[in-house]
Amino acid sequence: SGSGSGSGGNDNSNGDNSNADRVKCLLHTHPNRDTRPNVASTARHGFTIEVGPVPQGVLRHDIVEKTERALFAMLEYLELNNSDEGRSKLDSILKSAYGSDNNDDGDDSVAAAGGGGGGEVPCFKSAKAKKHGEMSGKITWPTCDDNPNFPAVMVHKHLQDRDFELIHEGDALFVDLHGNIIPYDGSHGSPVYLMFVNEGGYYYKSSGAGIAVATKAFFDLETGLLVREEEVGYGNGHDNGDDNVDMNPNGNNNDNNEDKSR
Repeated sequence: SGSGSGSGGNDNSNGDNSNADRVKCLLHTHPNRDTRPNVASTARHGFTIEVGPVPQGVLRHDIVEKTERALFAMLEYLELNNSDEGRSKLDSILKSAYGSDNNDDGDDSVAAAGGGGGGEVPCFKSAKAKKHGEMSGKITWPTCDDNPNFPAVMVHKHLQDRDFELIHEGDALFVDLHGNIIPYDGSHGSPVYLMFVNEGGYYYKSSGAGIAVATKAFFDLETGLLVREEEVGYGNGHDNGDDNVDMNPNGNNNDNNEDKSR
C-alpha cells in the first residue's frame, strides 16, 4: 500500500517543452497510511497533485492552469468510475494504452508514459527512507555549519530542472563554492531517478533536506499489484549508455542528447 502523487510541468533545461505537460505517477513506499499522517492520508487511497518546478511563495499562471488540468482529469476519472457505462469507457481507454495485446513499439501514448504495454502500467516508486522523519529516500546535501537549513553546496547545473531523469554513480551531483564537483556516490543504487531537484521546501532539516530518489516500477493493469521493478545496482562504476543524459564529473554535458529514459 502507499500514497500516490502526480507531478508534471517540469521543463527541460535545453528549452524543449515537449514533456512539459506530461504527468509522472509516483507511489510512496509507506506500509500504510498511519505511517505518514497528512491530509492525503485521511482518505483510504491518498492522492496528491504537485506541479512545478516553481519557487516557494511564487504564484504562476501557467502552473495554476496545469494544476487545474490535472485536478479536472482526476475528477473526470472519478465521475466515470462511478457508473457502469463510465467504467466500461475507462476500461477501454486503459486497455488501449496498456493492455496485454499492446506494446510500446510505435505507440506514442505508451512511450510517453515511460514504457508499459503488455498489461503493465509504468509508475515511479519512491526509494525507502534511510533516516528518521523522511517520507522517502533522499540524497542529503551538506549544510552550513551555522545554518542547518541552508545547503553548503549547489545542485550541479546539469541536474537543475531535470526531475525524473536518471543519474548514475559517478555522475556530477553537487558543486561547492570553489567549483569542485561532488559526484553521486551510488548510495541509493545506480542508476536511479531524481525528484524534487533543488526543491526549496527541502532546504529545511525538519522536512528532510536533500533530493528525493525513485526507481521505475510496473504494475498489473487488472490487479494493481507490483509486477516488476527496474534493476538497480550497487556496484562501483556504471555503463553510461544512450538512455541517459551524460552528466560526468567533468561537467561536459551534451544538452542535445535525446532523453530516452522517459
